Amino acid sequence: MDEIGDLVTVLPVFYNIHNQYPNARITLLCKPFNAIFFQNLDYIDCVHSLDEVLQKDYYDLILDLRGNKKTLQYAFTHRPKYRLDRGSIRLKNKFFGGQKNEIDTNLEVISPIINGELKNSNTICLSTFEINKINTFIELEGLNQFAIIHIGARDKARRWPINRFQEIIEYINNQYSISCMLVGGQDDNELNDKCLQGVQNKNNRNVVGSFNLIEFAALCSKATLFIGNESGPLHIAAAQNTPNIALFGPGVKDVFYPKNEKSIVHHYFLATGHTQQTIENSTIFSISTAEVKQSIDSLLS
Repeated sequence: MDEIGDLVTVLPVFYNIHNQYPNARITLLCKPFNAIFFQNLDYIDCVHSLDEVLQKDYYDLILDLRGNKKTLQYAFTHRPKYRLDRGSIRLKNKFFGGQKNEIDTNLEVISPIINGELKNSNTICLSTFEINKINTFIELEGLNQFAIIHIGARDKARRWPINRFQEIIEYINNQYSISCMLVGGQDDNELNDKCLQGVQNKNNRNVVGSFNLIEFAALCSKATLFIGNESGPLHIAAAQNTPNIALFGPGVKDVFYPKNEKSIVHHYFLATGHTQQTIENSTIFSISTAEVKQSIDSLLS
């Protein structure tokens, strides 16, 4: 019942359960906008309210990954054979060794019911429709290579300054002759236009509204590079194994970092802890354009 990035980090849970129990049906209670990530998985039925969950009287397993008081109450009033939950694992890790990467935590939740090795891949399943749509778009735009840039974030303390993004876009344009696509939700549209107005090279694009979330995943699969603040698009790009540069502000070390070998994370910390960060003193401002350029060179060399 959480946001896009959180949903992407739990995808390995569903893949591993299906691999272990291929005949099992999975009913997933999630926010409506996240259901799209499962449209190509025929073993999962997405619902968006507990009323829909109640239409089925009994479950063998209740798995509480990111629930609320209502889902907790449901689990204790409709007792299944098994119940597993993320909250108890997070609490245990907090006091015994510290929090793990979110993908590892989610896999630890289901480890009691999985025989053999747990696979941590969270690659989003694409259909030929999404792949063909993106291939056609790339061909029509005449793109051999392109970078995806996400300059937005719901929490403004997690937004790297727009003028630094402008400098980075021009660096990619001039140093590597690669065009940039600015992405995001409708809330990012105006911000993207403002950013591109300050960039000399006009062969960059604001593609907000052009693709849904799963088509965006297909776009990431074709991208040369992704650069963005900690937000849903970053986690989607990382899931598709796109070389990525992640810009972090408030947040705990390691927990929500992309988990692949093609990621470079820039993250600074306050001595007083991340909960003390505001828009004014966010450590995201400590990330310099020079170090991001160095990361670009490292990934594109």
